[in-house]
Amino acid sequence: MEDPPSGELCVYYKICRYLGIFCIDYNLSKHRFWLRRSLICYVVHFAVQTYLIGCIAIMVLYWNHAFKEEMTQTGNHFDRLVMLLALGMLLVQNAWLIWLQAPHLRIVRKLEFYRRKHLQHLRFQLPKRLLWIIIISNMLYLYNFVKICIFEWLSDATRLFVITALGFPIRYLVTSFTMGTYCCMVHLMRHLLLSNQSQISLIISQIQDPKLGSANVLRLRGCLDMHDRLVLLCNVEISLVYGFIAWLSWMFASLDVTGVIYLAMVVPSLRNPCVQIVGYLVWLTPSLMTCGASFMSNRVALQANKTAKILAKVPRTGTGLDRMIEKFLLKNLRQQPILTAYGFFALDKSTLFKLFTAIFTYMVILVQFKEMENSTKSINKF
Repeated sequence: MEDPPSGELCVYYKICRYLGIFCIDYNLSKHRFWLRRSLICYVVHFAVQTYLIGCIAIMVLYWNHAFKEEMTQTGNHFDRLVMLLALGMLLVQNAWLIWLQAPHLRIVRKLEFYRRKHLQHLRFQLPKRLLWIIIISNMLYLYNFVKICIFEWLSDATRLFVITALGFPIRYLVTSFTMGTYCCMVHLMRHLLLSNQSQISLIISQIQDPKLGSANVLRLRGCLDMHDRLVLLCNVEISLVYGFIAWLSWMFASLDVTGVIYLAMVVPSLRNPCVQIVGYLVWLTPSLMTCGASFMSNRVALQANKTAKILAKVPRTGTGLDRMIEKFLLKNLRQQPILTAYGFFALDKSTLFKLFTAIFTYMVILVQFKEMENSTKSINKF
């Protein structure tokens, strides 16, 4: 029988190793994940980091070059700031993931252990579909970038700025597979919680049988312990490794969306509006990936909260089972966020509201600065 992870999550780890993100791989002979510290991973990682540092230096040294008159100084400075932050965030993100390989490996091994134990015969469709979505979206993003950015926006710029701008498709390539791996982990976590809750429901349905009373109590205690382990894995380890990355992606998404909206407002275009909207959507693909990861995290939080709802409906028996359930419900009375962006905020549907709030704030600031700049130009004419 085919080993489950070799055809699903393992492909993400292999691609991430070739991209220099981290060195986790699956050992087919030992049937376990391990840190395969291959030379190609560290060479690619060092090459990407060196390129990013060089691009950041070029942008800082030649800050006022390749500005567009139609965007005004406000728009040009903001656009250059978005590019600089994109490169800087990718630099920090790569260093963060390569540094936290050991805790990342512990997460992968725990998830694989739980999967073998509880989801042995289940085959996931999401990882394969998401992989194709990531590949196709990266190809569209690169095409859109070459067509709009290189042949239009930077058509008169020097080669240094063209090379610097290549950090955008590299950033999306790395971030898309990083967030894709995160989404697959969260998807697996949700199914583990669902399987555990099915076991709890089955135990509760047999709880009235006196012959199975003590055995059911032990099984229920094991299920509740499993729930606590999964929640702790989300709250601590997954939030440690991926929470900071999610926070960086969210912060950049707010700036990126603001920049695209501002560009659409101030730069006239002769293209068909539908073609223009499609181009903007492709340009915002990294932000859409960040929103998708938030929705996946929200599903895990909703699934985890169902355990307390199931136990709250259990009839009281006057035994030690009541104390065990009450202790669990009391501990989970105030539901804390399951997955967070490194403790800054919860990764759920409320993230979209925070994103829209940040975009609106940035747009107000940009418009105010643009109006001040236009007023200053009008005064100087007289």
